[in-house]
Amino acid sequence: MMFPNWAKNILFLLVYMISGLVLVIIIEGLLSGTELTPLNTVIERVVVHMRTPFLTTILVTVTRLGNPFILSSATVFIAVLLIIRGRVYDAALFVTALIIAVVSLTILKNTFQITRPGSELVAVNGWSFPSGHATVATAFFFMLAHTFFGKMGTLKGKISLILGSISGAVLICFSRLYLGAHWTLDILAGIALGLLSVSLTVLMFNVFIGERRSLRERINL
Repeated sequence: MMFPNWAKNILFLLVYMISGLVLVIIIEGLLSGTELTPLNTVIERVVVHMRTPFLTTILVTVTRLGNPFILSSATVFIAVLLIIRGRVYDAALFVTALIIAVVSLTILKNTFQITRPGSELVAVNGWSFPSGHATVATAFFFMLAHTFFGKMGTLKGKISLILGSISGAVLICFSRLYLGAHWTLDILAGIALGLLSVSLTVLMFNVFIGERRSLRERINL
């Protein structure tokens, strides 16, 4: 199942617009102190009642595996494998998307400087908004699905890739909320920022490189 380039561009444009709108709404809510802010407290109370020793052990492991440094290292590893296979364009796309996500994340954290809720279950440091784990995990798994979707030979393989990517991102995001490392709005903003970073990168590559066959062929040499 292959999609024409124009259809892909429309899809990524929709993701870009929706995720950007969500991020703007969250930021506006934080700045103006609207009804969005109490959502943090409500969700926190619900999550606290879900905690059990067994689930905590699992999610501590998940959150460690979902560390931005580990996912960034995995990105480099995947990029090297893609380059070895002659897929330099895809490697550059993957790495660029993660770089944009990390840079955007760093700028927002240092701009808003929101204090974390405080966690007794896992060590936390740095500013809270947006969640680094949520941002990088969303960008990483989104790019993973995008990069290898066309290489899956069967519909079952494509579905497994998508569901696996979604599950990986959701588990990491939930682990940060469950462990008390972030507020709910931190997680939602991180997801939106991750989607925004990837969709923007894909659109830029498609418009400026993907449609220029000769340039793309030179990159893949």
